[in-house]
Amino acid sequence: MGRYDSLGRLLADVEENEITISLTDIATLVGPLPPEAERNQFWANVRGHHHARRRQWLENGFHAFFDRAGSRVRFVRAANGDGDLDADRSDKPWTDNELRICAEAYRRLWDAEQRGDRMNKSALRREVLEADLIGRVKGSYEFRMQNISALLDELGLPFVRGYLPRKNVGGVKGRLVAIINDIWNRNGMLETPTADPEELATRVVAALDKLSTAIGRPPSGTADVPRVAALSNRFARDPNVIAWVLQRADGHCEACSEKAPFNRSDGTPFLEVHHLRPLSEGGPDIVANTIAACPNCHRRLHHGPDRQQIRRSILKRIPGLVDHPKREIGFLS
Repeated sequence: MGRYDSLGRLLADVEENEITISLTDIATLVGPLPPEAERNQFWANVRGHHHARRRQWLENGFHAFFDRAGSRVRFVRAANGDGDLDADRSDKPWTDNELRICAEAYRRLWDAEQRGDRMNKSALRREVLEADLIGRVKGSYEFRMQNISALLDELGLPFVRGYLPRKNVGGVKGRLVAIINDIWNRNGMLETPTADPEELATRVVAALDKLSTAIGRPPSGTADVPRVAALSNRFARDPNVIAWVLQRADGHCEACSEKAPFNRSDGTPFLEVHHLRPLSEGGPDIVANTIAACPNCHRRLHHGPDRQQIRRSILKRIPGLVDHPKREIGFLS
């Protein structure tokens, strides 16, 4: 996972056309910023150069503008290829009913494609816009259909070939995932582990939706966590474990007991799930080895000189946690 990925995840959840974030808040998300962050060039909207950082806003549809006087960055939604803002980014919020109408129309296309049948996308769009989405336009409908493709892909399901995934889902992501869970009859199944950060985030949202309606036993998780070879090695993490631990924390850091420092744009507390015995040291990806931590405590648990003392105090304080031993691990090729 890249250093600036948490900034990208925050911007992916923004539904407004503009958001301003102070450098202090950005540093809370990504860690200490270099002195260059106080210069306009650091936030220049140039593709290719320092791509790992700049893709966090560019690929989420924003341009960045640094305000030196306020020591903050304005992220403004960029125009698309037609010179217009994405059609669904209007002053009229999307209702649950509108999202469900799009998802049900998508399921009709999806079912036809799974059977090997052909269905007229344009005719279906006209039908839906004229009968059920009055006031919405073609671009708005198409945007949401591409969002559904992106979410299905991240949930490990096939998507309709005619709607390439568009990941800029915005603040409706939680509601749309819950609707997908319902329409695709996914409420009785666990999410599958993944090493991809974006897939993991979406599967956690899906798992949290299921936990909100049926509290059962904690998920079993994974004792021998597979490491998947990519450009860098990543661990395939279990979204059901993350969802369970976030629900257990109830919006409070389990290291310092303080409330989450802020809420995401969808209203959920911003906490990060930490393995007390790191996966890199052979720790299992299970509820008994994980806590929900605020960004400061999370980094302190990784880099602080007192991290071992804090770890021991957490193990004593929270029932059910286990001090797992360090062990050697391998990775999948």
